[in-house]
Amino acid sequence: MPQPTRTQSFAFNKGGDQTFVLPEDVDTLALNAQFNESRARSGETLSATAQGETLETLMLSGNGRIEWDNSAIESTAVTYTDASALEGGLEYTASAAVQETIVLGGSGNGADVLYFPEDASRYGQDGDGIDTLIGFDGMQDTLFVNDEIMASFETIDFDYAVTAWDAGSLEEAFTMAGEMDSGDAVIPVFFEDDFYLYRDSGPSGLDDNDFALRLSDLAGGPNTLSDRRDMISKMAPAPEGPFTDVMVEGTVSGTENAPDSFVLGDDDAWWGSVITDFELGIDRIDVSGLTGTDGEALAFDDIHSMYNGSGIDLMIDDGAGTNTVTLIGIPKYDPGAPMGELHYAMGSEDFLFA
Repeated sequence: MPQPTRTQSFAFNKGGDQTFVLPEDVDTLALNAQFNESRARSGETLSATAQGETLETLMLSGNGRIEWDNSAIESTAVTYTDASALEGGLEYTASAAVQETIVLGGSGNGADVLYFPEDASRYGQDGDGIDTLIGFDGMQDTLFVNDEIMASFETIDFDYAVTAWDAGSLEEAFTMAGEMDSGDAVIPVFFEDDFYLYRDSGPSGLDDNDFALRLSDLAGGPNTLSDRRDMISKMAPAPEGPFTDVMVEGTVSGTENAPDSFVLGDDDAWWGSVITDFELGIDRIDVSGLTGTDGEALAFDDIHSMYNGSGIDLMIDDGAGTNTVTLIGIPKYDPGAPMGELHYAMGSEDFLFA
């Protein structure tokens, strides 16, 4: 008689490290990462591990990113991961201890990054070690094999492509791949409706130690695999405080790694000022004391931003003229993706307080 399944569910509104020790009868762990818009677009990530005697399934959902290392010593390796409802994207490292199926959301979902270490997803006995990726999107997801990004016509060698539609079995298809004399190249194998990646990892010819990975329902097609990590949102989150006020006059700076509120007073002392070491996602600009010639508080439409080569010029129009405050320190939140940070900074309302 089949045993009933038992699920334990947890919901989170921000990222961080979480470890779960599950009751022995729980076979499914459900994690929902539902962040506010600011946290979600910053790429904030929930990193989770779990220990459970009967844990087999991982169900992931929400608009935040989730990281799961299925190979971690301190975590139980699951055999089935469903991230089809995870809009924020998945960072997943495969395990050599179990055969895995990972279901992704396909096109339109978050940017996923999958890591398959050297000893994960092997052919095994009659294919029983092959892992399966369902819904991988070559236009927005990234796949690593042995710390190497899989890129069509580059690290995936289509010169040795095997079209095995006429093969009578999966074993026959991979036997054909093992006979390609492809060295240690990763080669594509087409069999029935699926696309496989294969590497002759051991002695020449097919054996149980050869790398083999099945990609089912591949969105974008086999020619589209590349490094898509720039699809991961890395915009700085909106600052949260509590803040320390800093009056803006001349050249001013705040406290590094501490929330500062740079106050533009109701006089002209801030005109032409420079704020150094401005930290996106931490500091804010307070324009609540400014009014236009009509006596009304300034709106976001009255404040425009322009990149000047070393920072951002905020051009503030009160109806009588435009005055400027320069922010130095942008990009700073993510030095690896300066354009992403620039695009964030150009939306003034995202980091100004008014």
